[in-house]
Amino acid sequence: MPTLRAAAARAAFCAAVVGSLAFASGCSSLTGPPASVALSEDQGIPADAPIVEPWNDPRWSGEPLGWVSDDGETLSVVTFGSSSCPYIAVRIEVLTVRQLAIFFQKGPAEACTDDLAPRTHVFAVPEGLDSSSNGLEAEVSLADNAFGAAEPTVVSMPFLPIGSTAPLTPPAPAADSIAVEVVRGTPADIALDQSDLERGTPLAFWGVDRATIRVVTWGSSSCPPIARSFLPAEPGIVVLDFAPNPAEFCTADFAPTTHVLETPAGIETDDLALTVLLSAADGTAEEFAVSIRG
Repeated sequence: MPTLRAAAARAAFCAAVVGSLAFASGCSSLTGPPASVALSEDQGIPADAPIVEPWNDPRWSGEPLGWVSDDGETLSVVTFGSSSCPYIAVRIEVLTVRQLAIFFQKGPAEACTDDLAPRTHVFAVPEGLDSSSNGLEAEVSLADNAFGAAEPTVVSMPFLPIGSTAPLTPPAPAADSIAVEVVRGTPADIALDQSDLERGTPLAFWGVDRATIRVVTWGSSSCPPIARSFLPAEPGIVVLDFAPNPAEFCTADFAPTTHVLETPAGIETDDLALTVLLSAADGTAEEFAVSIRG
């Protein structure tokens, strides 16, 4: 049961939402995106973010995620929505020492991409808020008014406290992939150049003593393809077959994912040629001849 303080805070927040809508409708003739009150707003989720990605959790319905960052100096909030029409933080208010109200709006638009991309907003801790509290939460208002004034969705969002070590989930379900490891991005010893990014085609690198082959694919960082077979096709050629990721929600980014695979037993690794097959959800497939770098 909510406390009197929490009930009063929620009532104050709801009143503020009404006032925000009145303000928005009174300024509907203005053009351009609203001004942000965040210290920074960037597409994507930071690599060191202490949050668990919610993409394949059936209980998640697109609500924002947040954590206390920079040893309590800032607050980070991730919203999810169209990458071309992102939410912008327009106001932040302290309701109690452990509760905030954060208002997000979308700027006017003629069209928006229909994706579910993350956007990270970093805020200075407002005066009067105890950022060290383990019970810190925010009442978040999300107004999707890209095409005109809209009734906001209001959700309660807890902040992960300082020092949380909850890791990001692996980008591919381990049970579905034959890879011994799936790595977000690339390992530290693999250096990619601008031409690799521009081509966006698979890459391959030998592991230690050529016991493994590390294959880099490109696309959504939360829904990379799934390695399903890795077999010799004929002398000197090995074929790696990828299935499309069946996840329902995927980030709309274009990032590398590294799949670490054991080198098939009994093959000669000198001058080995690699063929990568990438299947899509619509049944089509692309084939790539990939050289394995030293």
